[in-house]
Amino acid sequence: MMSRIFLTAALLLGGAAPARAWGKLGHEAIGTLATDLLREKTRLRVKKILGADDLADAATWLDEVRAAERGKGPLVGNAEAAAFAKKFPEHHKWHFVNLPLGTAAYVRTSRFASEDDVVHALDSAIAVLEGRSRKFPPAQALRIVAHLVGDLHQPLHVGTGFFDVHQPAAPRLLTDPGTVAGKPDDLGGNKIQLGHTSFETLHAYWDATLVEAAGSTGNAAKLAARLRPLVSAAKWATPGDRRAWPELWATDSLRQAELAYRGIAFTGAKLSEKKSLEVIEAKLPADYEKTQRARAAAQLAKAAFHLAELLNALDWKTP
Repeated sequence: MMSRIFLTAALLLGGAAPARAWGKLGHEAIGTLATDLLREKTRLRVKKILGADDLADAATWLDEVRAAERGKGPLVGNAEAAAFAKKFPEHHKWHFVNLPLGTAAYVRTSRFASEDDVVHALDSAIAVLEGRSRKFPPAQALRIVAHLVGDLHQPLHVGTGFFDVHQPAAPRLLTDPGTVAGKPDDLGGNKIQLGHTSFETLHAYWDATLVEAAGSTGNAAKLAARLRPLVSAAKWATPGDRRAWPELWATDSLRQAELAYRGIAFTGAKLSEKKSLEVIEAKLPADYEKTQRARAAAQLAKAAFHLAELLNALDWKTP
């Protein structure tokens, strides 16, 4: 298993925060591979909007806006980023949706969805690129799409563990949506503690450790190249109306999230003085990295494929 020292250092350098899907490495690799899969006409459209045809930088922008609000990253002092954060203070909610692991499918109108979740935010950005909305400038809309398609394929940005913590020494994972009312959830693995520091969470493990393990590299271009052979148009082509695609991708990620939780031993729960959940202590199976790194690699490659698929299919109405 990869060193915890690497994991902690990587997250410290990246300015770790809840819902930072895939980290910089993963998002850049998704953007790089997606660029490779664009049709020439789409590539020219992307270049006209962004000034460059490489989606790697675009795919990290939304996380960098959030980091800048905390005084970190390359967008500190950037006027566009500051104005965006001020205009859309809810943007930190756009990266995820917390669905119980046993949910049958993502539904835009369900009680677990919201107008600020990842699917709805992606809808809003797509509407701009298709000329149905002016909520964002086209460049911002394209950056949002490039980022959120990646987020939507990180399983722990869609599925979350709900718990019965009545007996803190033996927390019980709840997966049936009908049993979770009033129960605390782990915020997509952000409250599942695997070690002794705040960076050693299940969510961080998926954002950093499994991303690097997926390609045995910390270089985004090399990771993209190693993901390229996994791409399968025959298996991954999304059916039906493209406006429903984000729902289908969320449902698939939910299935992967259920498998990401499988086999984890939940050994304790820490509650606040007001009895709210602070931490779920957990232990991964000995073969967890071995069994999950292929899933992580597939989700990264799938995100790149679906990002290119979406951009190639859009009814572009931007300049």
